[in-house]
Amino acid sequence: MGRPQINEKRFYLYPTKRVAAVLEDEEQCSNACHDLEKAGIDLSDVNLLSGSEGQQLLSRGRSRGLLGGFVRWLQHWGYERTTLEMHNDALRHGKWLIFVPARNNKEAGRVIEILRAHSAAEVFHFRHWAVQYFPPKYQLKP
Repeated sequence: MGRPQINEKRFYLYPTKRVAAVLEDEEQCSNACHDLEKAGIDLSDVNLLSGSEGQQLLSRGRSRGLLGGFVRWLQHWGYERTTLEMHNDALRHGKWLIFVPARNNKEAGRVIEILRAHSAAEVFHFRHWAVQYFPPKYQLKP
C-alpha cells in the first residue's frame, strides 16, 4: 500500500487528524510501519522525519513566506510549543518522528497501540482544536 514519505519537503503545519510519535531509530520505524500496514494504514499517507534535514523541516518548514513565518510564530506562543520542542529535541538526538493519519479516536487508539508496541515516546494525537498527549503509562480505554 505504498511507502512512507521520509523528510518530504513540505511545510509541517498542524498535523490535524494525525498521531505523532518519536521512535528510536530507522529499524524501529520500519518495524512499526510494517505493523501499521498490516493494520490497514496506507503507508503513503505516513510521514517520517529524521536527522538534521527532518529537524529543519519541522522547525521552519519549507519557506512559505510571511504566512508560514506567522504560523510558526503563533505555534511557538501557543500550546503546540511543547510538542515542537519535544519533537525537535528528539530529532536533534538522532531519533525519528512519525506522523500517522487517524480519522477518528478509534483509529487513533489503534495507531497508538501499534506505535507503543514499538516503544514509541512523546505520543500525541492532533485533533481539531486540541492536542492530546499520551504519557507512557496512560491506559487507552478498550
